[in-house]
Amino acid sequence: MKQYMTKRVKQSGAVSLFVVLFATLLITIVTVSFVQLMIKDQQQATTSDLSQSAYDSAQAGVEDAKRLLVLDQACKNNTAASTVNCGAITSALTPVPGQSDTDCDTIAKAGLVSETNGETIIQQNDSTDSKLDQAYTCVKVGVNTDDYKGELNVNQSALVPITGVGIFDSVELSWFSRQDVSATTNDPRVDFPTSSGEVPLPPVGESWKFNYPPLLRTQLIQTGGSFKLSDFDNNPDGSKSDANTLFLYPSATGLPTKDFAALDVRKTQTLGPQQTKCNTSFLASEYVCKVTIKLPAPIDGNTANRGAYLRLTSLYNSAHFGVRLKSGSDYVKFNGVQPQVDSTGRANDMFRRVKARVELKGDFTYPEAAIDMNGNLCKNFTVTDADDGFHGSTTCTP
Repeated sequence: MKQYMTKRVKQSGAVSLFVVLFATLLITIVTVSFVQLMIKDQQQATTSDLSQSAYDSAQAGVEDAKRLLVLDQACKNNTAASTVNCGAITSALTPVPGQSDTDCDTIAKAGLVSETNGETIIQQNDSTDSKLDQAYTCVKVGVNTDDYKGELNVNQSALVPITGVGIFDSVELSWFSRQDVSATTNDPRVDFPTSSGEVPLPPVGESWKFNYPPLLRTQLIQTGGSFKLSDFDNNPDGSKSDANTLFLYPSATGLPTKDFAALDVRKTQTLGPQQTKCNTSFLASEYVCKVTIKLPAPIDGNTANRGAYLRLTSLYNSAHFGVRLKSGSDYVKFNGVQPQVDSTGRANDMFRRVKARVELKGDFTYPEAAIDMNGNLCKNFTVTDADDGFHGSTTCTP
């Protein structure tokens, strides 16, 4: 009789359980990672949106400060509307004792806006805009600034009113900053078109590299207490003048001071561009080129009522520049030429701060040129003794 043995095999399923647990853990990790990425992206988007909104709020404060400065100028020119409170505007723009700028509530003090809990809510059309929780919390205005800052493109000119809070006898001119080089390369090194005593003037676009500071044409136009148009061409004793021109040539050598009257190329045609010492890096200061130019006295000798303009033209290259006024070795602040606005904006719990310079051009603009053209120009000149206007016609052929 045959006997059969039966073997029972027990399977615990450990491998399958391990695979299930591993897969579940992997899916959980991936899910949590995606959730974290989504939350992080959402936080970044919210932060970016709040940051931009806070920046916009700060810019709104700058725009209100511009309105205030324009009204202040109208008050000084006696052209402000009768509804404008010039007394409140003058008081609001008065600097805090011991400081160069005003209080944070300057705009509200002038009566241009109203404040809620020490800040100005930003609104556009209706009251629902306030639910965006945007406001500017502090706007300070510095009417009198330490310097004047600007930017010149190639062959572009800027006319800078040089009016100080006190008497000044020279200007400190600086130009070519790191921004002018970084626009083309990350290498901050500065070079010069010449290393000798010669000052070559190559054709535009040739031999003048991007890291060369520009040749700066510097022109002075000034008056005293009174002047005649003929004074612009007059130079009675060599120390008095109402119009001067210097060409400042960037170089590794050159004197740190210049004299408008002694080096004026308008009066002495034998003088060429003046080499001005510049640095090869931006480690020492914001600008690589700096020179102090002594100003002549006006024709009438009245330096206390000096009304002057500095016309700067950037040749061969573009440049940022700065101008400061000096009396001897002491600096003199500009008087209302380029006020600085310091505005802090808020959106929810995010704050942004903006500093801006405001140009006050006065009652008229300064033209770059009488005629600016690319093609040919044909001009006809006619001399007549007729007392009732021009008679006849001519044909102009380019």
